[in-house]
Amino acid sequence: MKRVLLIINPHSGKLKNKSMLFDIINIMSKRGCIVTTRITNKTGDARSFAKQGGESGQYDLVVCSGGDGTLSETVAGIVDSKANLPIGYIPSGSTNDYAKSMGIPSDMIEAAELAVSGKEHAIDIGMINGSYFNYIASFGALTSVSYSAPQSLKNMLGHMAYVLAGIKDLANIRSTHVRIESEGNVYEDDYIFGAVTNSTSIGGIVKIDDKLMEFNDGLFEVFLVKKPKNPADLTRIVMGALNSDFSSDCYDFFKTSSLSVEMEDGIDWSLDGEKYKGSAKTEIKVLKSAVRLKL
Repeated sequence: MKRVLLIINPHSGKLKNKSMLFDIINIMSKRGCIVTTRITNKTGDARSFAKQGGESGQYDLVVCSGGDGTLSETVAGIVDSKANLPIGYIPSGSTNDYAKSMGIPSDMIEAAELAVSGKEHAIDIGMINGSYFNYIASFGALTSVSYSAPQSLKNMLGHMAYVLAGIKDLANIRSTHVRIESEGNVYEDDYIFGAVTNSTSIGGIVKIDDKLMEFNDGLFEVFLVKKPKNPADLTRIVMGALNSDFSSDCYDFFKTSSLSVEMEDGIDWSLDGEKYKGSAKTEIKVLKSAVRLKL
């Protein structure tokens, strides 16, 4: 019998996992699993539950249901525990960027099947100034959309909530002077957006061709958008983002295993959709094959 710790965030997305909890547990039970369920009530609960579960030695698998933030916390908790337990993911958030990138079904029953029956795949994660993130650390325009759009709006409109909030954010667009050192290279400019990512989707808006990346190569993609100098630049930025073409001089795009970022103090980041307090200097590195995800 497989012992499963199931972590549920009842506040994510359209709250589907509340009504489908029985079905999820039933699927797991039919697959020979003994399921222990923990319900999150506040930020940090998923990380705490996962860490406790890993350290206890009582479980063979940890499965979480929620949005990208819930998965991020679960991953961090498992890494904290040093137990290296495999992780299953049942997405129920508003955008589920990471789940889409990894090919995890949006149907929660199908995702529950995959979470307990899928194959294990080693996946890279990131670390920023000692804090873990699962698939993206970003700053600048649109960054605040992921954590400032009201949950009620996300629940009603899903992905469209991010698009609407993003359009509003563009009206107040501003740049940040940033200097980045990465493996002997220096990138310095006024950027309106930056992301260090291991996903084919950024905020559900920018798409990265899956041919440009791998999830366990020890490298994250760095995506930087320079401040547009005129309407033509803005058009090139939008078209590049829509077509996954970052060859324009409006972008800096590269792969790296580590980087150092210097910017104006007080600029906040978003880690997997959750707000993270920024600092004048930020160190980011990739932890290769740090977790095992059921896919």
